[in-house]
Amino acid sequence: MVRNDVGALVLLLLISVMVISERYLLDRTMTANFFPARFCTETRERSSLQNKRRCRVGYLLSESKEKRIPFHTFKKEYRNSSIDLVKVDVNRSVAAQGPFDVFIHDFTDIVREALQGDTKAEMFLAELSEYVSRHPNMVVMNPVASWRLLHDRLGAQGVAAEVVKLLNDPDVIVPNRVYLEKSGVKNMIKNLKMAGVTFPFVCKSSLLLPAEHHKMTLVYGRRGLEGLDLPCAAESFTNHSGILHKIYVIGDTNFVYARPSLKNFAMSEDLPSVQFSTSEVAKSDSVSPLNAGKRGEPTSETSPVSDEKVSRISDTMRHVLGSSLFGIDVIVQDGTGNHVIIDINDFPGYHEVGTREFQTALLQLLRTGPCSCIGS
Repeated sequence: MVRNDVGALVLLLLISVMVISERYLLDRTMTANFFPARFCTETRERSSLQNKRRCRVGYLLSESKEKRIPFHTFKKEYRNSSIDLVKVDVNRSVAAQGPFDVFIHDFTDIVREALQGDTKAEMFLAELSEYVSRHPNMVVMNPVASWRLLHDRLGAQGVAAEVVKLLNDPDVIVPNRVYLEKSGVKNMIKNLKMAGVTFPFVCKSSLLLPAEHHKMTLVYGRRGLEGLDLPCAAESFTNHSGILHKIYVIGDTNFVYARPSLKNFAMSEDLPSVQFSTSEVAKSDSVSPLNAGKRGEPTSETSPVSDEKVSRISDTMRHVLGSSLFGIDVIVQDGTGNHVIIDINDFPGYHEVGTREFQTALLQLLRTGPCSCIGS
């Protein structure tokens, strides 16, 4: 494959993000899964792993993620369960390292390098895409299609909206949102009103691949619209007393941790917009003036999160995405107790989850999921 063809393939991968996202964001008639999971579900298909051939699980992680989640330390225990973990080397042919029954990936860094013109990254992505298409029986734990959606802000918002629709629970909602791309205060006011987005609102970068995707803008009122960096995805800000609930999903296992978040704000026509980064206000050790409390601690007004709602949100999200490794950001609205889904992340860092807990949950997922389908 020549360089131009590879570049075209990578470009197609990224363009498809917007195409797919628009389809799911605007299609109000959807009631089925986006990407149904292909796991064994019938008892007759299952048997003990001892009676089956070994299950080969290929994994491709970024350097930072592998430091956080050391898959290589899981190999011995997994081997005892007839599961072989195989690290995929980007400097070698994917086909030469297979075959794989299951594939786990985090190739965000590789896509970023390809966008920057790295020929080796482009070639690897092209081969990986071809390999996945030629092995339809290989289970990709976080399907490429869902990865594309979750790496586009509008796509992720569309997924959240679909989950809310399927849950049909008035206490689980998404913020009113609109995509702002045309400058001009009057034009933006018109679009905001049509979408029901109220002040204050948060404007987020539309694509999640650029390094600036953690940067956001809090707009208090009309004054903040002047000079607003467009395009962006605008969503109404929900007061939640400064607590963000991080939900980490590994199959049917959920881990929930509270983090500091933005404090409560009111509309103001006098205040200019404020730019911030989620790395400053939404980390476990965040101590920002934008956080609630003196040290980003919860206040007496903070509402608790419902374990039952978290479980239902996670299960529905899993079936909608056909994915088993993702994270959800949920806040609990002051006054109403509504659970508001504000973000979804493909294969997050699982920062608060202990290594042992992650190892055990993933092993359980593999044993009862894709690796239970391996024939003798």
